[in-house]
Amino acid sequence: MRAMPCAIAPMGQHWQMDAMSFKWIPNALTIARCVFAGLVLWGIWNAELAGQSVAAAGPDVLPDEVLRQNIMQQLWHQFALLGFLSGALTDFLDGYLARRLQAQSRFGVWLDPIADKLLVGAALLGLAMVLKSWFIYLPAAAIIARDVFMTWLRTTPAGKAVVDPSDLAKWKTGFEMAAIIGLMLPLAFAPADLAGDATGSTPLLFTVGAALLVGMLWVAAALSLLTGWRYIRAARGSD
Repeated sequence: MRAMPCAIAPMGQHWQMDAMSFKWIPNALTIARCVFAGLVLWGIWNAELAGQSVAAAGPDVLPDEVLRQNIMQQLWHQFALLGFLSGALTDFLDGYLARRLQAQSRFGVWLDPIADKLLVGAALLGLAMVLKSWFIYLPAAAIIARDVFMTWLRTTPAGKAVVDPSDLAKWKTGFEMAAIIGLMLPLAFAPADLAGDATGSTPLLFTVGAALLVGMLWVAAALSLLTGWRYIRAARGSD
């Protein structure tokens, strides 16, 4: 009866030692999310360069070359989408592993929201660069401006004392992610001529889907401004 605690104790100590040896993983995942943000923007930029090559192709350019550039453009969009999804996955994993390994750190708490904003900001800048529409420019600018301001506010004494006053930020993140992924998917996998049929008109399904996704982005922008305002009020009240 007395031998069992002696057998269990080394196992517990072994688990603690293993957990300590992996405590660097959450911070590494957070840093990786910053890298993925750069890869997202790089992928979309290269896709744009490939698209410009197609647009600038003259009548003397062989059809095979145009097809190759179209394929390269889509591959770069797939690269950007994969980078965004990978970054979003690290957002879940770093928090889970930090709790599981008891590896919370001041560095991780500081960098985690910055990495989130870098990933979203890179995707929004890329989408604005590709879609070239004020329906994208305005909500993207509102979200990015709010995120930059909130990052600064959290460095102030009043901002550090505030806990997010509502769950609206989670809804904002959900709409944001759904809109970004939804807008990136057709760029990555749809045929280049999806937006127009044989008559040159836009299919109804494509139009409705695009309108819904843009609407979700506007909802995310509205929630961004609302949660930012609530945070400012809470910070002023904590002075």
